[in-house]
Amino acid sequence: MQKKIILVTGANRGIGKEICRQLAESDASVLLSARDFIKAKGAASEMKGRVTPVQLDVTSPESAENVVNTIKNEFGRLDVLINNAGIIGKKPLAECAVDDLKEVFEVNYFGAVRLTKACLPLLKQSQGSIINISSGMGALGDLTGGYGPYRLSKAHLNAYTILLANELRGSGVRANAVCPGWVKTEMGGAGATRTVEKGAETPVWLALEDKEITGKFIRDKKIISW
Repeated sequence: MQKKIILVTGANRGIGKEICRQLAESDASVLLSARDFIKAKGAASEMKGRVTPVQLDVTSPESAENVVNTIKNEFGRLDVLINNAGIIGKKPLAECAVDDLKEVFEVNYFGAVRLTKACLPLLKQSQGSIINISSGMGALGDLTGGYGPYRLSKAHLNAYTILLANELRGSGVRANAVCPGWVKTEMGGAGATRTVEKGAETPVWLALEDKEITGKFIRDKKIISW
């Protein structure tokens, strides 16, 4: 059985880094990507297993295409794409200029869309899986106060996941969103209630298991409401 080739974005720290560590320990071939190659290389050097650091800026179409070409040339296929890269946005929506929203959306939403589109030909060849790291803060039933730009970007990512999964039915490619919970990372803060190990658990499970799940929002290996 072939070992899976898995690309993870925003993976030099936090949940993304832990996802890579767990995947590598499960014997997958992992491409650990970050905007800063030195940081990607440093994170990869701390891990056991097959972990390849790559430079990737999800806001750059050229960078996305370069990564796809690297995967084609060095691995020949891609089995799983994990769109993890993200930034926080705290400013109240009533105070946000359009540019404030664009800054958050460019990474959290358009970054995932851009890279997914670039990777789709490879994912279709392998009948692979797209895993979007989202948040319960983007759930339509919980759009309460605070972090408006972030919530809005994740709500859009959730909608994209549903629509994409429906469009790809019959192609063999699955698309799902994962809520890792409130995790103790630089973004989540020290007051968060979950470890990075727990936050990474569900995306790793979804990446490694050939589940016929698609178009779903998943937390703790269970389907939850959008």
